[in-house]
Parts: sequence; structure tokens; C-alpha cells
Amino acid sequence: MDSSTAVFLGVDGVTNGAVYALVALSLVLVYTTTRVVNVAQGDYLTFGALSFASLAAGSLTPLVYLVLGAGVVAMAIDMRRAITYKRNPLAPLAKYLVAGIVLVGLTLLASRSQSMFLQMVAALLLVSSMGPVIYQLTVEPNPGNPPIVLLTCSVGVTLILHPLGLLLWGSDSRTVNPISDLRLSLGGVDLAMQSVLIVGAALVMTVALFAFFRYSLHGKALRAASINRDGALYCGVPVGTVGRLSYFIAAGMSALSGMLLAPLVTANYEMGFAVGLKGFVGAVLGGLVTYPLSLAGVFVVGVFESFSAFFSSAFRDAWVFALVIPILLWRNASHGDDLDEH
Repeated sequence: MDSSTAVFLGVDGVTNGAVYALVALSLVLVYTTTRVVNVAQGDYLTFGALSFASLAAGSLTPLVYLVLGAGVVAMAIDMRRAITYKRNPLAPLAKYLVAGIVLVGLTLLASRSQSMFLQMVAALLLVSSMGPVIYQLTVEPNPGNPPIVLLTCSVGVTLILHPLGLLLWGSDSRTVNPISDLRLSLGGVDLAMQSVLIVGAALVMTVALFAFFRYSLHGKALRAASINRDGALYCGVPVGTVGRLSYFIAAGMSALSGMLLAPLVTANYEMGFAVGLKGFVGAVLGGLVTYPLSLAGVFVVGVFESFSAFFSSAFRDAWVFALVIPILLWRNASHGDDLDEH
């Protein structure tokens, strides 16, 4: 292997790591606030890519019907809860009606528009809306369940969403135009602008998350719930709303990752599974609780995957998934007491 090949593989690995970074950050966000290992993050990535592909092709994404149907169920649950606690049931009714009208209007507009930005925003909001509804249906009824029960619920969600993607969009892959066709030369390596945008999006989201957690009231509520959920509840933090918010943000981040990745690999209903697992492997380096270590982990995974593909392309995924074993051994050796607490 010469130096130019090593540089090319390194750049390719950083791009892969940036894709996995958004998934890993969303995994950490959900786990720290709800204790759920949300293995369905890869499905949000798939739904984001396919919804964007549908809107870019000038058709109405079938996801809008799914979101509206699930939203009706969630609205009925919230109205029943409002009646039970003697609150005004019209408040949740108005909230869901406004959200539904905005989503349908934006999706219709995006399907008839040539604006890629508008199509991405519409797809992003549609997929993000799935997060709070799924949290409300699976976790919120009993958030104090043991982690293994919450993990089982998460696995159940992905077992539903994965074939649902096949049912809604079929098995055919869909091509998506890149945001920019420009290509750059970096150290003698030809680099697509789309790859630069993926890395840039990962950096921007990292900075945005830092600012959100440090300076916003909602971010501080999320931090409080992640440090001590019961204590935050006693201090008046609405942990149910915090859980929905974390699912909303996490679904949006994974959807954004899928929309940026789709032009490089084509959108299909299976694309999120492997990406979600590789993001999980990277997040494990940070124990699913530490953002900087999780970020470092996904870039290690991305670079390791690129070099594995060079030496043995048939086993690249196997090598990456096997990487979780030394990571777990290292975490057990260095953070054994902390792991027992979790």
C-alpha cells in the first residue's frame, strides 16, 4: 500500500465515520435520557433517505399516511390522559391538528417543488415526528421498566419498521441527486463535495448539540433527566416531554444522515440496518453515555472499515462488528464499577 492509497482510505474512513456519527450521537442522546438502547435508529435513517427520494421524484411519500395514522392514535391517548387528569382535552387536540396540517401542507408543497432544501426539510420533519409517537406508544406507558424490557421494546419497533419500509417503498433502490456535483482534490485524492457536506453536517450537529445542552432550557432539562431521572422529576422537570423531545431529535439526526448518505449509495429499505449497527459499535466505545468518546469511536470504526475493505472486502462488515469485542473488554477493564451501576 502506497501513501496515496493510505490517504484515500483515510479520507473515505472519515466520511464513513461522519455518517455513523449522527447515528451514534442519537443513540447516546436517547440512552442517556431514557435508558433505551434504541436499535431502531437505523430505520429512521432508511425512512429519511426514502422519503427524500420520493419527494425528489415529485411524488408524495407514503410515510405521510403512516405519520398521520400514528398521530391520530397518539392524539387519542393524550386526550384520554387529559380527561383522566381533569385537564382540557381540546389542548392536545389543537396541538395535533396544527402539527398535522403543517406536515401535510409542507409535504404537498415539497412534492411539487424543485427545491432540494424544502424536500429535505419536509422529509426531516416527517421522520422526526415518528420519534415522539414511538416513544409515547412503547416507553412512556411505563418508563421505569428494566433496561432489558426497554431494549426488547426497541427491538420490537425495528422488527416492525424494517418490513414496513419494504411495504411502503418496495425493494427497488432509488437514486438521489447529490446536493452538489463538485469534486475537490485533497492531497492528490479526488473527493466528492457530498462527502465534505456529510463531515460538515456531523461537525455542525455536534456543535449544535453542545450549545443546545449547555445554553437552552430544554437542553438543561435533558441533561438533568440523563443525570438523575427521578431527581429531575421531583424538581418539576417533565421527564415524559423530555423523552419525547430526545426521540424527536434523535430521529431527525438519523434521518439527516440517511438523506446525506443516499446520493452515495442509493436509497433502499435495507440501508439503515448496517449503518445503525456500525454507529452502535462506535457509540459503545463511549459506553453509550459519553459524546466525545462515542464520536471518536465512530471515526475509528469508519477508518477501520475502509482499511478492512482494502485488505478483505468480503469480510469488511464482519471485521467492523468484531471490533465491538475488544471495545467491550476495554470498557469492562477500565470502567467495570461504572458498568455495574448502569
